[in-house]
Amino acid sequence: MKRTLQISLLTATLLASTGALAAWPDKPIQIIVPWGAGGNTDTVARLVAEGLQEQLGVNVNVINRTGGAGVVGHDAIAKAKADGYTLGVATVEIAMMRHQGMTKLSYENYTPITRLAVNLGGIQVGADSKFENIQQLTDYIKQNPGKLKASGSGLNSGWHLNLIGMLDAMGVPTNSVTYVPSEGSSSALMELVSGGIDFTTSSPGEAKSMVEAGMVKNLATMAETNTGLYKDIPVFQQATSYKYAFSTWNALVAPAGIPKEVQDKLVATMQKVFAEGKLQNYATKQGFEVYPLYGEELGAFMKAEDAKYQKLIGKLK
Repeated sequence: MKRTLQISLLTATLLASTGALAAWPDKPIQIIVPWGAGGNTDTVARLVAEGLQEQLGVNVNVINRTGGAGVVGHDAIAKAKADGYTLGVATVEIAMMRHQGMTKLSYENYTPITRLAVNLGGIQVGADSKFENIQQLTDYIKQNPGKLKASGSGLNSGWHLNLIGMLDAMGVPTNSVTYVPSEGSSSALMELVSGGIDFTTSSPGEAKSMVEAGMVKNLATMAETNTGLYKDIPVFQQATSYKYAFSTWNALVAPAGIPKEVQDKLVATMQKVFAEGKLQNYATKQGFEVYPLYGEELGAFMKAEDAKYQKLIGKLK
C-alpha cells in the first residue's frame, strides 16, 4: 500500500506539473529592455510585446531597466525566475561586456528564443572622396598605414570594433587607421562631411539621409551576402579578398533554465508574430534588417558572437 501511495503521489505531481506547463501562460508576461524608452531596441520590444499579447491572450508589458551601459537590464533578465513570465531583449553588448570587464554575464545566462533585429556595419566616405570603391580604400590603408582617420561612435563601441575587425581581416595592425571617438553615428557622419575624418564605419541605415542628400556615399556593407535592404551596396567580403562580416543585433531571450515546453511555445509564437510583418515593416523604415534565428540556432549564433567579440576586444588591449 505504501508503494501504491508513493506512485499515486508521484503521478499526481507529474500531472500537476504537466498541467501547469500546458496552462502557460495564465498571467501577464514582462519583457525587460536594458535600454531607455523611445529607441529602436525599446520600439522593437514593444512590437514583440504587442504580437505576443495577441497570440497568447495575456498582457505583455515592457519594462525599461537602464544603467551600467546595459549591465543592469541584462542582469535583471538573467536573475529573473525561470518560469517564462519574464523575458528580455538581450543586445549585442552581452557578447562584449564580460570581455570588457564590466560583468560576468554571458550568453550562457539566457535561454534563446529568437533573434530580432540586425544592424549591418558599413563603410562610408564623403561624396567628394578620392576613394571610389572599397578596394581602393583598403589598398590605400595597406600602402599608407596611419594616414587615414575614421569614426563611427564611441571608443570600444560596436562601430569601433567594426574597424578593428576589418583591419584584422586585412592582416594589418589595428593602428593602421586612427580611430576618432564620437558621440554616435550622427556626429561621426557630420565630421566626415566636414572633412575631419576620411571614412565612417557606421551602418548604412544611419547614413541613409546623408546618402540621399548627396553628402555621403556607401562603399560597402559588412553583410554576409548582398541580400535585404542594402543589396545594391557592395558587400565587403565579396568586393575585396578579405573574409569579414559584422553587425550589431538584439534578441528575445528568457533566463537560463526555463522549461523546454515553454521555450518551444515561445519560439512557435514568435514565428507567428514575424509572419504578421509588423517587425519587418518597422525595420525597413528604420534602416535595419530582420533575420530571425530561433532557439538553438540563436544560441549557437550568440556563442559565436561571444568568441568573435572576445577576439576583437582583445586587440584593443
